[in-house]
Amino acid sequence: MKKICLVYPECYEVAKFGNKRKEFLPFGVMYLASALEKENYDVKIVSTSNDNNSFDFTLFDIVGFSISSSLSYPLIKETRENSIFKPNSLIIAGGIHASLYPREVINELDCDIVCIGEGERTIVEIAKASSLDDISKIKGIYYRKDNNIYITDKRNDINDLDNLAFPARHLLPKEDIVMERLSNTSLPIAHVLFSRGCPYRCNFCANQNHNIRYRSKDNIKEELELLIKDYNIKGFCVVDDNFLVNKEKAMEIIKEIGKLNLKWSTLARVDNVDLELLKELKNSGCIEIKYGVESGSQKMLDLMNKNITVDEIKKAFKLTKYVGINAKTLIMHGFPKEDYNTTKETIALLEDLKMYISRVGLTYFTYLPGSPIYPSEKISCNTSVYCEEQVPWGSNEEKEEVLEARKLLVKYIKKNFPN
Repeated sequence: MKKICLVYPECYEVAKFGNKRKEFLPFGVMYLASALEKENYDVKIVSTSNDNNSFDFTLFDIVGFSISSSLSYPLIKETRENSIFKPNSLIIAGGIHASLYPREVINELDCDIVCIGEGERTIVEIAKASSLDDISKIKGIYYRKDNNIYITDKRNDINDLDNLAFPARHLLPKEDIVMERLSNTSLPIAHVLFSRGCPYRCNFCANQNHNIRYRSKDNIKEELELLIKDYNIKGFCVVDDNFLVNKEKAMEIIKEIGKLNLKWSTLARVDNVDLELLKELKNSGCIEIKYGVESGSQKMLDLMNKNITVDEIKKAFKLTKYVGINAKTLIMHGFPKEDYNTTKETIALLEDLKMYISRVGLTYFTYLPGSPIYPSEKISCNTSVYCEEQVPWGSNEEKEEVLEARKLLVKYIKKNFPN
């Protein structure tokens, strides 16, 4: 039986105004690992970091690199160069960056296969393949043969998410699974995904899979029950952006998970909530909703293609406070055309909603490969959304104005929202 190692970049982000911390779990490789384990393959998950990126992979028949974002690509390249591999082992890559730039990745990583899109079925078929002839029949890949690169037919999205095994959390240290990061509590919690895909088309976002699909309420409840049993969690955070988009499906899930007596939080859009939904969220144990507000300027919201209004933002925060759920606002500063006036509009919105906001999260615009406004010409910019000193667009005067406005925004948030 083939031995398989999946490698993911251990990325830390500077969140909460300077506190460096691990962000979400590597759900991509955990789902790949569980798909392989379901077929009885021996799988290991390895994290690579700037401090530890040299490995001996000679025990493995297949090594797969997960390039979860363009930010992590240089680290993955360094890991590939620094590590040693078993002769004739299969080197594969996948993830968002690999799907966007498959030819670049297959050449620069000197790998055999690049997987495009969702990879749970693809990687199992790769593991089962015994020759290049078998590989050529696998959908959704770029592969190398005789120094040529070949492309196979597109693979469809996975629509029945209940058929996927739960992510292989047991292959990671417990401290990576259980965290104390639920609103203002110290409850032990885990992160979970309830859906895939996003029907919206925000101009800053790299996720361009607009086919939203949901897991069933029973499947979600079963995973949460296992997390209670195996990790003794007291809560959880839903990390997919659009869990509440389909109200009917969301209500089914909310009512089911409410039976578990857990505290939890979710991300949401302000135009996806109403009083009925919020009351059900409250009854089910939801204690915080993180809203993607982005800006208090209608001009900026329109440029971002958010398809929300400032009035909708105000209504959502007031309703959320009314039912007794904390509301965190997520702001992104510095989108193209941001200036001193639009920043002041954001500050004005925060001031207007001060009594309704529990916490503020602040990130800074950067061009993400795959997003609708990513420039066609090759650019060089820091793709971390926590790079405070960067404005990747505009004249020197425009950059200076944005940075000065940013100082004003940061000062206001630190003073008024210490959490």
